[in-house]
Amino acid sequence: MKLLIYARDNEGITLTKSGGFFRKFVTWAAHEFRWPEHEPEKLFAVNKVLNEQDFFPLAVMHSLMLATRLIRHYKGKAVLTKAGRSMIGDYGRLQAVLFDAYFSTLDLSEYERFPMEYEDADLRHCLGVVQNRLDDWVELADFAGWCLPLNMITASRIDPVSDACFHLISRLIRPLIWIGLLERKPEQDRTRIEQRHYRKTILFDRFIRIAFRQDGGWSIH
Repeated sequence: MKLLIYARDNEGITLTKSGGFFRKFVTWAAHEFRWPEHEPEKLFAVNKVLNEQDFFPLAVMHSLMLATRLIRHYKGKAVLTKAGRSMIGDYGRLQAVLFDAYFSTLDLSEYERFPMEYEDADLRHCLGVVQNRLDDWVELADFAGWCLPLNMITASRIDPVSDACFHLISRLIRPLIWIGLLERKPEQDRTRIEQRHYRKTILFDRFIRIAFRQDGGWSIH
């Protein structure tokens, strides 16, 4: 929402020649958003200046805003569309639109550190696991085993459990955390990926409803 408001108040966001957000805006966003695990002090500890790709959540946000057609590129700027202007102030609708785009439009494999040659996990099944089994903290290794058939992962880069954990981080967990539906146990930055703990937020059950039909189909609302 802050990005949309900035674009409205500044008649767009200046773009680089490669189409990324200009450094001035990236620096502003880093300080304004203070994104968990991407606070400006952490970003500037490894970067003298910030480009869009140095602030990973912002790069994903840029893709999401384009995918949902809330912004478009025009004459060297990212400007609001009519839909983007109408979204300002409507936080719930924005969250729902970004959820749909995250899981139906973006190629999440592009954000996967260790690509795993395996068919995507069933989203409904994974959301059902979160809904039914993540009321309290759960170790990621266990969560991965509930979401993916680990015995079918044969071409692993590390081992089946670790590969499944990295797969879920990029395809499910990170999107849910960034949409506000999942949270990671604090102070586990240096804990092995497999041993980190997650649980659903109080918003999850208010936001997600999985409906089943008599014909065996299902839908997510």
